[in-house]
Amino acid sequence: MRKGIIPPQYADRFFRTDFDTQPMPVISLYPMPTQMDLNQVRIDVCGLEGSLRPISWAALSALPRVKLKVPLICQIFNWSEAVEWEGIRLVDLLDFLKIDTHPAGYYAFYSRDRIFFEGLSRDEARDSRVLLAFALNGAPLPMVHGGPLRLVVPFLQGYKSVKWIRAIYAFRNDPIGTKRLLGQSTGSRLNEKWQKKYQIILPDGKPGDPLPTFSKMMTEGSSAPIEVLEGSILQTERKNSGANEEKVSLKEVIAILRPDKHQMTRKALEAAGIYSYTTYTALGRSQQRGLRFQADKSGAAAIKFLPKQFFSIVIPEERLSAAIAVIMKSNRSGNGRVGDGRIFVCDVEDAVRISTDERGGEAIS
Repeated sequence: MRKGIIPPQYADRFFRTDFDTQPMPVISLYPMPTQMDLNQVRIDVCGLEGSLRPISWAALSALPRVKLKVPLICQIFNWSEAVEWEGIRLVDLLDFLKIDTHPAGYYAFYSRDRIFFEGLSRDEARDSRVLLAFALNGAPLPMVHGGPLRLVVPFLQGYKSVKWIRAIYAFRNDPIGTKRLLGQSTGSRLNEKWQKKYQIILPDGKPGDPLPTFSKMMTEGSSAPIEVLEGSILQTERKNSGANEEKVSLKEVIAILRPDKHQMTRKALEAAGIYSYTTYTALGRSQQRGLRFQADKSGAAAIKFLPKQFFSIVIPEERLSAAIAVIMKSNRSGNGRVGDGRIFVCDVEDAVRISTDERGGEAIS
């Protein structure tokens, strides 16, 4: 077994960990997908316009191939391996397909395991060191290491190098990857120890995962904080947190919509990076007046309420215009048509997350 391995507290949640495999350990959070040949490879790529483009291995093969000897660093388990990768620069694929995002936007990378995904900022994704790799140390990339095609991001923690790539989507806002959603990582940047060991230079521009406040550094469902290295940036933030925090102004967006627009609205919200909302089926009346049925014994016509879909979304005020625009675009069926729904905006004095007592903007993130 490799020396120096330090398993995290949640190590038992991994589907497979094998630290004897060469040239790198095998680590998989979820069950691995089935073996696939290169000629079966297809990647679904989608830009902000929402047009899905399936790309075959033959199309990928037309791009220039490169070899880079760079490390894969698993800070979570405390190991690293410098190996030779062969593949295609991600930026070459993005430019070839003309797939771009907002200058401050993101790309999300999805695994064939149908569960795991991670995001990179536009600046990180366009760094020339980021590869879609299909070979390892001169041989086809083994399936256990992410073959036949995986992402390699040598300047970030290893979990950002998504294995078994099946799709790449452009986003305007942070897609928030699996490790942060699970509470298993607070940020993807390597600590000073690894940066010094491999002389890592971080890309210019926007980092993909924003530095969290200390109150976010609690693992989901656990009272134990994620370990903070002595003297680290995170530790400095913990000492200073709360001193100069500004209260975030919150708004609740209430949308009462046609039920057949339910799924379209959800997809539009999530494509815009809005994942926290409540929705349920309701009944209502508006200009449609409801449906009239045969009069009862008293002579009054019965009026039936119409089915509606109710959405409640609490967001920071600066995201209000974007949320309204997304809802309107996904629900407006024509100029002046009655029945597309209504949007209401309310002030929210405060928000409290029950599990951690986070307040305001932190409680809704």
